[in-house]
Amino acid sequence: MWRASVWIPTGFAALVVGLATVGCAPPPALHDRPLIEPSGVDVPDARVVEAVSQQFARTAPPPTDIPQWPALFGPNRTSVTDARLNPVWPTDGPEPVWEVPVGTGYGSPVAAAGGVVFNSRVGDREIVQCHEIADGRMRWQYSYPTSAICDFEYSDGPYSTPIIDPDQRRVFNVGGQGQFSCLDLDTGDVLWKRDLHADYDVQADIFPVGASPLFDRDSRHPGGQLIFNLGAFHRDAGVVSLDPATGKTLWQATDQGASYGTPFVATIQGLRYAFVLTDEGLVSLDPDRGVSDWFYPFRRKGDLSRNATSPLVFGDRVLVVSAGLGAVCLKILPDRSYVELWRQRRTIDSQYNTLILGDGHLYAFTSGGQGGAEFRCIDLGNGAVAWNYHSVLRRGMGLATQNAILLLGERGHLASLAFNPEAPQVLSFTEQPLMREPCYCSPAIHGTKLILKDESRVAVFDLGN
Repeated sequence: MWRASVWIPTGFAALVVGLATVGCAPPPALHDRPLIEPSGVDVPDARVVEAVSQQFARTAPPPTDIPQWPALFGPNRTSVTDARLNPVWPTDGPEPVWEVPVGTGYGSPVAAAGGVVFNSRVGDREIVQCHEIADGRMRWQYSYPTSAICDFEYSDGPYSTPIIDPDQRRVFNVGGQGQFSCLDLDTGDVLWKRDLHADYDVQADIFPVGASPLFDRDSRHPGGQLIFNLGAFHRDAGVVSLDPATGKTLWQATDQGASYGTPFVATIQGLRYAFVLTDEGLVSLDPDRGVSDWFYPFRRKGDLSRNATSPLVFGDRVLVVSAGLGAVCLKILPDRSYVELWRQRRTIDSQYNTLILGDGHLYAFTSGGQGGAEFRCIDLGNGAVAWNYHSVLRRGMGLATQNAILLLGERGHLASLAFNPEAPQVLSFTEQPLMREPCYCSPAIHGTKLILKDESRVAVFDLGN
Protein backbone atom coordinates (compact mmCIF):
# COMPACT_ATOMS: atom_id res chain seq x y z
CA MET A 1 0.00 0.00 0.00
CA TRP A 2 1.38 3.39 -1.00
CA ARG A 3 1.27 6.01 1.79
CA ALA A 4 0.89 9.53 0.47
CA SER A 5 2.79 12.42 1.99
CA VAL A 6 1.11 15.57 3.26
CA TRP A 7 2.36 18.82 4.76
CA ILE A 8 1.70 18.90 8.51
CA PRO A 9 2.87 21.85 10.63
CA THR A 10 5.51 21.23 13.30
CA GLY A 11 4.06 19.99 16.56
CA PHE A 12 1.12 18.19 14.96
CA ALA A 13 -0.55 15.64 17.19
CA ALA A 14 -3.71 13.81 16.18
CA LEU A 15 -6.46 14.75 18.58
CA VAL A 16 -9.18 12.14 18.94
CA VAL A 17 -12.21 13.19 20.93
CA GLY A 18 -15.75 11.87 21.33
CA LEU A 19 -19.00 13.31 20.14
CA ALA A 20 -21.51 11.36 22.17
CA THR A 21 -24.25 13.59 20.83
CA VAL A 22 -24.14 16.76 18.76
CA GLY A 23 -26.26 18.21 21.54
CA CYS A 24 -25.00 17.23 24.97
CA ALA A 25 -28.31 16.23 26.54
CA PRO A 26 -28.76 12.45 26.82
CA PRO A 27 -31.10 10.84 24.28
CA PRO A 28 -34.33 9.21 25.45
CA ALA A 29 -34.41 5.50 26.15
CA LEU A 30 -35.55 3.48 23.15
CA HIS A 31 -36.03 0.32 25.18
CA ASP A 32 -37.52 -0.42 28.58
CA ARG A 33 -33.98 -1.22 29.72
CA PRO A 34 -30.57 -0.79 28.08
CA LEU A 35 -29.49 -3.40 25.57
CA ILE A 36 -26.42 -5.45 26.39
CA GLU A 37 -23.46 -4.05 24.48
CA PRO A 38 -22.16 -6.68 22.01
CA SER A 39 -18.61 -7.78 22.71
CA GLY A 40 -17.70 -9.24 19.32
CA VAL A 41 -18.27 -8.76 15.62
CA ASP A 42 -20.95 -10.65 13.73
CA VAL A 43 -20.49 -13.65 11.44
CA PRO A 44 -21.71 -13.16 7.86
CA ASP A 45 -24.64 -15.17 6.58
CA ALA A 46 -22.95 -17.70 4.25
CA ARG A 47 -25.98 -18.28 2.04
CA VAL A 48 -26.62 -14.59 1.53
CA VAL A 49 -22.91 -13.95 0.92
CA GLU A 50 -22.87 -16.60 -1.82
CA ALA A 51 -25.96 -15.18 -3.49
CA VAL A 52 -24.66 -11.60 -3.41
CA SER A 53 -21.21 -12.69 -4.63
CA GLN A 54 -22.75 -14.48 -7.61
CA GLN A 55 -24.89 -11.47 -8.40
CA PHE A 56 -21.85 -9.19 -8.24
CA ALA A 57 -19.90 -11.51 -10.57
CA ARG A 58 -22.72 -11.40 -13.14
CA THR A 59 -23.12 -7.62 -13.02
CA ALA A 60 -21.26 -5.75 -15.74
CA PRO A 61 -19.61 -2.45 -14.82
CA PRO A 62 -21.16 0.76 -16.22
CA PRO A 63 -19.83 1.46 -19.75
CA THR A 64 -18.85 5.10 -19.32
CA ASP A 65 -20.11 6.93 -16.24
CA ILE A 66 -17.83 6.81 -13.21
CA PRO A 67 -19.85 7.02 -9.98
CA GLN A 68 -18.90 10.06 -7.94
CA TRP A 69 -19.74 11.57 -4.55
CA PRO A 70 -19.47 15.36 -4.95
CA ALA A 71 -21.44 16.30 -1.82
CA LEU A 72 -22.42 15.05 1.61
CA PHE A 73 -24.72 12.00 1.22
CA GLY A 74 -23.97 11.73 -2.51
CA PRO A 75 -25.19 13.41 -5.70
CA ASN A 76 -28.87 12.81 -4.92
CA ARG A 77 -28.63 13.35 -1.14
CA THR A 78 -30.15 9.90 -0.48
CA SER A 79 -26.85 8.11 0.35
CA VAL A 80 -27.56 5.59 -2.43
CA THR A 81 -25.34 4.91 -5.43
CA ASP A 82 -25.54 2.75 -8.57
CA ALA A 83 -21.80 2.13 -8.32
CA ARG A 84 -20.65 -1.48 -8.80
CA LEU A 85 -19.05 -2.09 -5.40
CA ASN A 86 -18.23 -5.50 -3.98
CA PRO A 87 -19.75 -5.73 -0.46
CA VAL A 88 -17.94 -8.97 0.40
CA TRP A 89 -14.40 -8.76 1.78
CA PRO A 90 -12.08 -10.66 4.19
CA THR A 91 -12.29 -10.17 7.94
CA ASP A 92 -9.29 -7.82 7.82
CA GLY A 93 -11.19 -5.56 5.42
CA PRO A 94 -11.15 -4.66 1.73
CA GLU A 95 -7.93 -4.02 -0.17
CA PRO A 96 -6.27 -0.75 0.95
CA VAL A 97 -5.11 1.59 -1.81
CA TRP A 98 -3.66 4.68 -0.09
CA GLU A 99 -3.96 6.81 3.02
CA VAL A 100 -2.90 10.24 4.31
CA PRO A 101 -2.79 11.76 7.81
CA VAL A 102 -5.27 14.52 8.66
CA GLY A 103 -6.14 16.76 11.58
CA THR A 104 -9.32 16.96 13.60
CA GLY A 105 -12.86 17.61 12.47
CA TYR A 106 -16.06 15.85 11.47
CA GLY A 107 -16.33 17.10 7.88
CA SER A 108 -16.75 14.17 5.48
CA PRO A 109 -14.72 13.48 2.33
CA VAL A 110 -16.21 14.13 -1.12
CA ALA A 111 -14.94 12.92 -4.49
CA ALA A 112 -15.41 13.82 -8.17
CA ALA A 113 -13.43 14.39 -11.35
CA GLY A 114 -10.58 12.22 -10.16
CA GLY A 115 -10.09 14.13 -6.92
CA VAL A 116 -10.81 13.50 -3.24
CA VAL A 117 -11.45 16.65 -1.19
CA PHE A 118 -11.64 16.92 2.59
CA ASN A 119 -11.00 19.41 5.39
CA SER A 120 -9.47 19.20 8.86
CA ARG A 121 -7.80 21.30 11.52
CA VAL A 122 -4.20 21.34 12.68
CA GLY A 123 -3.36 23.76 15.46
CA ASP A 124 -4.83 27.17 14.70
CA ARG A 125 -5.42 26.53 10.99
CA GLU A 126 -8.15 24.77 9.05
CA ILE A 127 -6.98 22.95 5.94
CA VAL A 128 -8.78 21.99 2.73
CA GLN A 129 -6.90 19.59 0.48
CA CYS A 130 -7.39 17.59 -2.70
CA HIS A 131 -5.75 14.26 -3.58
CA GLU A 132 -5.76 12.13 -6.71
CA ILE A 133 -8.16 9.21 -6.27
CA ALA A 134 -5.87 6.88 -8.23
CA ASP A 135 -2.77 7.05 -6.04
CA GLY A 136 -3.35 9.59 -3.26
CA ARG A 137 -0.87 12.16 -4.53
CA MET A 138 -1.70 15.65 -3.33
CA ARG A 139 -3.16 17.94 -5.95
CA TRP A 140 -3.27 21.02 -3.71
CA GLN A 141 -3.74 22.29 -0.17
CA TYR A 142 -5.31 25.52 1.11
CA SER A 143 -5.37 26.73 4.72
CA TYR A 144 -6.67 29.68 6.72
CA PRO A 145 -6.54 30.72 10.39
CA THR A 146 -9.21 29.74 12.90
CA SER A 147 -9.89 30.25 16.58
CA ALA A 148 -13.12 28.25 16.77
CA ILE A 149 -13.58 26.50 20.10
CA CYS A 150 -16.11 23.92 21.17
CA ASP A 151 -17.13 24.60 24.75
CA PHE A 152 -17.25 20.89 25.50
CA GLU A 153 -14.92 17.91 25.16
CA TYR A 154 -15.54 17.55 21.44
CA SER A 155 -13.47 18.40 18.40
CA ASP A 156 -12.95 22.08 17.66
CA GLY A 157 -13.90 21.45 14.02
CA PRO A 158 -14.31 21.86 11.20
CA TYR A 159 -17.70 20.11 11.04
CA SER A 160 -18.99 21.22 7.63
CA THR A 161 -18.43 19.08 4.51
CA PRO A 162 -17.09 20.61 1.25
CA ILE A 163 -18.91 20.42 -2.10
CA ILE A 164 -17.38 19.73 -5.50
CA ASP A 165 -18.85 21.24 -8.68
CA PRO A 166 -17.12 19.04 -11.29
CA ASP A 167 -18.65 20.91 -14.27
CA GLN A 168 -17.15 24.28 -13.36
CA ARG A 169 -14.15 22.70 -11.58
CA ARG A 170 -14.85 24.36 -8.22
CA VAL A 171 -14.81 23.41 -4.54
CA PHE A 172 -16.92 25.17 -1.90
CA ASN A 173 -15.91 24.97 1.76
CA VAL A 174 -17.27 26.43 5.01
CA GLY A 175 -15.02 26.82 8.03
CA GLY A 176 -15.85 26.53 11.71
CA GLN A 177 -16.35 30.30 12.00
CA GLY A 178 -18.37 30.84 8.84
CA GLN A 179 -15.44 31.34 6.43
CA PHE A 180 -16.94 30.53 3.02
CA SER A 181 -14.40 29.81 0.26
CA CYS A 182 -14.59 28.91 -3.42
CA LEU A 183 -11.48 27.11 -4.68
CA ASP A 184 -10.32 25.94 -8.08
CA LEU A 185 -10.62 22.14 -8.21
CA ASP A 186 -7.44 21.75 -10.27
CA THR A 187 -5.13 24.22 -8.52
CA GLY A 188 -6.68 25.14 -5.16
CA ASP A 189 -6.52 28.83 -6.08
CA VAL A 190 -9.02 31.00 -4.21
CA LEU A 191 -11.71 32.20 -6.63
CA TRP A 192 -13.63 34.11 -3.96
CA LYS A 193 -14.16 34.06 -0.22
CA ARG A 194 -16.50 35.63 2.33
CA ASP A 195 -16.57 35.82 6.10
CA LEU A 196 -20.32 35.24 6.51
CA HIS A 197 -20.27 35.53 10.29
CA ALA A 198 -18.65 38.96 10.03
CA ASP A 199 -20.93 40.04 7.18
CA TYR A 200 -24.08 39.10 9.11
CA ASP A 201 -22.82 39.60 12.67
CA VAL A 202 -23.37 35.96 13.63
CA GLN A 203 -22.21 35.23 17.16
CA ALA A 204 -20.20 32.09 17.85
CA ASP A 205 -22.22 29.10 19.02
CA ILE A 206 -21.09 26.58 21.64
CA PHE A 207 -20.13 24.33 18.70
CA PRO A 208 -18.28 25.32 15.49
CA VAL A 209 -20.35 25.78 12.33
CA GLY A 210 -21.79 22.39 11.44
CA ALA A 211 -24.13 23.07 8.50
CA SER A 212 -23.01 22.09 5.01
CA PRO A 213 -24.13 24.08 1.95
CA LEU A 214 -26.15 22.70 -0.95
CA PHE A 215 -25.29 23.40 -4.60
CA ASP A 216 -28.59 23.87 -6.47
CA ARG A 217 -27.54 23.59 -10.10
CA ASP A 218 -31.16 23.72 -11.36
CA SER A 219 -31.84 27.17 -9.94
CA ARG A 220 -33.21 29.83 -12.26
CA HIS A 221 -30.19 31.92 -11.32
CA PRO A 222 -27.49 31.58 -14.02
CA GLY A 223 -24.88 29.12 -12.84
CA GLY A 224 -27.05 27.82 -10.01
CA GLN A 225 -26.89 28.82 -6.34
CA LEU A 226 -25.49 27.78 -2.97
CA ILE A 227 -28.11 27.44 -0.20
CA PHE A 228 -26.73 27.60 3.31
CA ASN A 229 -28.26 27.50 6.80
CA LEU A 230 -26.37 30.53 8.14
CA GLY A 231 -28.47 31.21 11.22
CA ALA A 232 -28.35 35.03 11.20
CA PHE A 233 -31.83 35.18 12.74
CA HIS A 234 -31.50 38.82 13.86
CA ARG A 235 -30.84 39.86 10.25
CA ASP A 236 -33.63 37.77 8.70
CA ALA A 237 -30.88 35.65 7.15
CA GLY A 238 -31.35 32.30 8.81
CA VAL A 239 -31.01 30.79 5.32
CA VAL A 240 -29.03 32.47 2.54
CA SER A 241 -28.42 31.86 -1.15
CA LEU A 242 -25.06 32.74 -2.69
CA ASP A 243 -23.98 33.11 -6.30
CA PRO A 244 -21.43 30.28 -6.83
CA ALA A 245 -19.46 32.40 -9.30
CA THR A 246 -19.00 35.46 -7.08
CA GLY A 247 -20.22 34.66 -3.55
CA LYS A 248 -22.74 37.52 -3.75
CA THR A 249 -25.95 37.04 -1.74
CA LEU A 250 -28.90 36.26 -4.01
CA TRP A 251 -31.59 36.07 -1.32
CA GLN A 252 -32.02 35.59 2.40
CA ALA A 253 -34.91 34.21 4.44
CA THR A 254 -36.18 33.21 7.93
CA ASP A 255 -35.46 34.56 11.40
CA GLN A 256 -34.21 31.23 12.76
CA GLY A 257 -30.87 29.94 13.98
CA ALA A 258 -28.68 27.41 12.23
CA SER A 259 -28.83 23.66 12.57
CA TYR A 260 -26.17 21.17 11.53
CA GLY A 261 -28.17 19.85 8.58
CA THR A 262 -27.91 20.33 4.83
CA PRO A 263 -30.86 21.65 2.76
CA PHE A 264 -32.67 19.39 0.32
CA VAL A 265 -33.96 20.81 -2.99
CA ALA A 266 -36.61 18.78 -4.82
CA THR A 267 -39.25 19.11 -7.51
CA ILE A 268 -42.66 17.89 -6.34
CA GLN A 269 -45.69 17.94 -8.64
CA GLY A 270 -43.84 20.28 -10.98
CA LEU A 271 -42.91 22.81 -8.28
CA ARG A 272 -39.47 23.39 -6.81
CA TYR A 273 -38.92 23.35 -3.05
CA ALA A 274 -36.02 23.87 -0.68
CA PHE A 275 -36.46 22.13 2.67
CA VAL A 276 -34.19 23.37 5.45
CA LEU A 277 -34.10 22.00 8.99
CA THR A 278 -33.17 25.02 11.08
CA ASP A 279 -32.49 25.18 14.79
CA GLU A 280 -36.25 25.60 15.33
CA GLY A 281 -37.77 23.19 12.79
CA LEU A 282 -38.45 22.51 9.11
CA VAL A 283 -38.84 25.43 6.71
CA SER A 284 -40.24 25.06 3.18
CA LEU A 285 -38.97 27.69 0.73
CA ASP A 286 -39.29 28.58 -2.92
CA PRO A 287 -35.59 28.10 -3.77
CA ASP A 288 -35.68 30.54 -6.68
CA ARG A 289 -37.04 33.48 -4.67
CA GLY A 290 -36.29 32.64 -1.05
CA VAL A 291 -39.95 33.01 -0.08
CA SER A 292 -41.17 30.82 2.78
CA ASP A 293 -44.17 28.53 2.30
CA TRP A 294 -44.54 27.33 5.89
CA PHE A 295 -42.71 26.36 9.05
CA TYR A 296 -43.10 23.10 11.00
CA PRO A 297 -41.79 23.37 14.60
CA PHE A 298 -39.41 20.51 15.35
CA ARG A 299 -36.86 21.11 18.08
CA ARG A 300 -36.01 19.34 21.28
CA LYS A 301 -36.17 21.54 24.34
CA GLY A 302 -32.85 22.27 26.03
CA ASP A 303 -30.09 24.82 25.56
CA LEU A 304 -27.53 22.19 24.53
CA SER A 305 -29.67 20.42 21.93
CA ARG A 306 -29.14 20.92 18.20
CA ASN A 307 -30.94 19.65 15.12
CA ALA A 308 -28.24 17.80 13.19
CA THR A 309 -29.88 15.29 10.81
CA SER A 310 -30.60 16.57 7.29
CA PRO A 311 -34.14 16.23 5.88
CA LEU A 312 -34.86 13.53 3.29
CA VAL A 313 -37.32 13.83 0.38
CA PHE A 314 -38.94 10.85 -1.34
CA GLY A 315 -41.71 11.38 -3.87
CA ASP A 316 -44.10 13.99 -2.43
CA ARG A 317 -43.02 13.36 1.15
CA VAL A 318 -40.46 14.91 3.48
CA LEU A 319 -38.93 13.09 6.43
CA VAL A 320 -37.43 14.96 9.38
CA VAL A 321 -35.55 13.19 12.19
CA SER A 322 -34.02 14.45 15.41
CA ALA A 323 -32.80 12.90 18.66
CA GLY A 324 -35.30 13.36 21.44
CA LEU A 325 -38.15 13.98 19.00
CA GLY A 326 -38.08 10.95 16.73
CA ALA A 327 -39.34 11.32 13.16
CA VAL A 328 -42.17 13.03 11.34
CA CYS A 329 -43.31 12.44 7.75
CA LEU A 330 -45.10 15.26 5.88
CA LYS A 331 -46.95 14.99 2.56
CA ILE A 332 -46.60 18.02 0.26
CA LEU A 333 -49.86 19.11 -1.37
CA PRO A 334 -50.26 20.72 -4.84
CA ASP A 335 -50.88 24.17 -3.29
CA ARG A 336 -47.47 24.00 -1.52
CA SER A 337 -49.06 23.27 1.86
CA TYR A 338 -48.61 20.00 3.76
CA VAL A 339 -50.36 17.42 5.90
CA GLU A 340 -48.73 15.32 8.60
CA LEU A 341 -48.87 11.64 7.65
CA TRP A 342 -47.28 10.16 10.76
CA ARG A 343 -45.06 11.00 13.68
CA GLN A 344 -43.07 8.42 15.66
CA ARG A 345 -40.98 9.34 18.67
CA ARG A 346 -39.36 5.99 19.42
CA THR A 347 -38.82 4.11 16.15
CA ILE A 348 -36.01 6.26 14.70
CA ASP A 349 -34.25 9.23 16.30
CA SER A 350 -30.91 9.65 14.53
CA GLN A 351 -28.78 12.34 16.12
CA TYR A 352 -26.52 13.18 13.17
CA ASN A 353 -26.28 9.93 11.22
CA THR A 354 -26.86 9.11 7.59
CA LEU A 355 -30.45 8.56 6.42
CA ILE A 356 -30.37 5.94 3.66
CA LEU A 357 -33.39 5.79 1.37
CA GLY A 358 -34.50 2.34 0.20
CA ASP A 359 -37.55 1.08 -1.73
CA GLY A 360 -40.20 2.53 0.54
CA HIS A 361 -37.93 2.16 3.57
CA LEU A 362 -35.47 4.18 5.62
CA TYR A 363 -32.23 2.66 6.93
CA ALA A 364 -30.64 4.57 9.81
CA PHE A 365 -29.02 4.39 13.23
CA THR A 366 -30.76 5.33 16.45
CA SER A 367 -29.08 7.72 18.85
CA GLY A 368 -29.43 5.60 22.00
CA GLY A 369 -26.25 5.31 24.03
CA GLN A 370 -25.10 2.86 26.70
CA GLY A 371 -25.57 -0.13 24.44
CA GLY A 372 -28.90 1.03 23.04
CA ALA A 373 -27.77 2.32 19.65
CA GLU A 374 -28.72 0.09 16.73
CA PHE A 375 -29.29 0.12 12.98
CA ARG A 376 -32.93 -0.01 11.90
CA CYS A 377 -35.09 -0.43 8.83
CA ILE A 378 -38.21 1.74 8.99
CA ASP A 379 -41.35 1.42 6.86
CA LEU A 380 -41.83 4.89 5.39
CA GLY A 381 -45.54 4.24 4.99
CA ASN A 382 -46.23 4.42 8.71
CA GLY A 383 -42.91 4.83 10.53
CA ALA A 384 -42.98 1.32 12.01
CA VAL A 385 -39.81 -0.71 12.58
CA ALA A 386 -39.36 -3.42 9.93
CA TRP A 387 -36.21 -4.79 11.61
CA ASN A 388 -33.46 -3.75 13.96
CA TYR A 389 -29.79 -4.73 14.11
CA HIS A 390 -27.74 -4.36 17.31
CA SER A 391 -23.96 -4.68 16.91
CA VAL A 392 -20.56 -3.36 17.96
CA LEU A 393 -21.01 -0.66 15.33
CA ARG A 394 -23.24 1.17 17.82
CA ARG A 395 -23.95 4.30 15.78
CA GLY A 396 -22.37 4.93 12.42
CA MET A 397 -22.49 6.41 8.95
CA GLY A 398 -23.07 4.65 5.65
CA LEU A 399 -24.21 4.41 2.07
CA ALA A 400 -26.05 1.86 -0.04
CA THR A 401 -25.39 0.26 -3.39
CA GLN A 402 -27.96 -1.65 -5.44
CA ASN A 403 -27.64 -4.76 -3.27
CA ALA A 404 -25.81 -3.82 -0.06
CA ILE A 405 -25.46 -1.24 2.70
CA LEU A 406 -21.92 -0.29 3.72
CA LEU A 407 -21.59 0.92 7.31
CA LEU A 408 -18.69 2.52 9.17
CA GLY A 409 -19.34 2.17 12.91
CA GLU A 410 -18.34 4.86 15.37
CA ARG A 411 -15.59 2.57 16.71
CA GLY A 412 -14.06 2.11 13.26
CA HIS A 413 -15.43 -1.28 12.17
CA LEU A 414 -16.56 -1.60 8.56
CA ALA A 415 -19.55 -3.83 7.84
CA SER A 416 -21.92 -4.57 4.98
CA LEU A 417 -25.52 -5.77 5.11
CA ALA A 418 -27.82 -6.91 2.36
CA PHE A 419 -30.02 -4.05 1.09
CA ASN A 420 -33.13 -5.90 2.18
CA PRO A 421 -36.23 -4.64 4.07
CA GLU A 422 -37.15 -8.18 5.17
CA ALA A 423 -34.34 -8.86 7.65
CA PRO A 424 -30.78 -7.77 8.58
CA GLN A 425 -28.34 -10.06 6.75
CA VAL A 426 -24.62 -9.59 7.38
CA LEU A 427 -22.31 -9.89 4.37
CA SER A 428 -18.99 -8.68 5.82
CA PHE A 429 -17.70 -7.43 9.17
CA THR A 430 -14.09 -6.51 9.95
CA GLU A 431 -12.70 -8.23 13.04
CA GLN A 432 -10.70 -5.16 14.00
CA PRO A 433 -11.45 -1.47 13.44
CA LEU A 434 -10.17 -0.06 10.15
CA MET A 435 -10.43 3.51 11.38
CA ARG A 436 -9.71 5.23 14.66
CA GLU A 437 -12.50 5.82 17.17
CA PRO A 438 -14.59 7.99 17.15
CA CYS A 439 -15.77 7.86 13.53
CA TYR A 440 -18.40 10.47 12.68
CA CYS A 441 -17.61 11.15 9.01
CA SER A 442 -19.77 9.79 6.20
CA PRO A 443 -18.06 7.56 3.63
CA ALA A 444 -17.71 8.55 -0.02
CA ILE A 445 -17.09 6.67 -3.25
CA HIS A 446 -15.38 7.35 -6.56
CA GLY A 447 -15.66 4.59 -9.14
CA THR A 448 -14.93 1.41 -7.17
CA LYS A 449 -13.03 3.20 -4.41
CA LEU A 450 -14.46 3.60 -0.89
CA ILE A 451 -13.17 6.64 1.02
CA LEU A 452 -13.21 6.72 4.83
CA LYS A 453 -12.13 9.49 7.21
CA ASP A 454 -11.59 9.83 10.95
CA GLU A 455 -9.65 12.42 12.98
CA SER A 456 -6.24 11.01 12.16
CA ARG A 457 -6.33 9.76 8.54
CA VAL A 458 -8.18 9.44 5.26
CA ALA A 459 -8.02 5.91 3.88
CA VAL A 460 -9.12 4.59 0.48
CA PHE A 461 -10.09 0.97 -0.22
CA ASP A 462 -10.83 -0.90 -3.45
CA LEU A 463 -14.25 -2.57 -3.69
CA GLY A 464 -13.97 -3.47 -7.35
CA ASN A 465 -12.89 -7.12 -7.09
